[in-house]
Amino acid sequence: MVELSCKDLGLEACEFVAEADSERRVENVMLGHIRDEHPELIAGITDEQRRDLLHRMHLAVKPKLAA
Repeated sequence: MVELSCKDLGLEACEFVAEADSERRVENVMLGHIRDEHPELIAGITDEQRRDLLHRMHLAVKPKLAA
């Protein structure tokens, strides 16, 4: 399992944490969350900005720590 949080992407006020069994899936979950809860972050972004966001997500994905 891996996870990615809004805080990992600099959204300190959001407690959302995406969890999935692969990096690609956790990134897709996070993109869905961003579309639904933070649409202002992706409205009208360029292809370069989208690539930058995906790169930042890739760098921030981490293994989920056991509880």
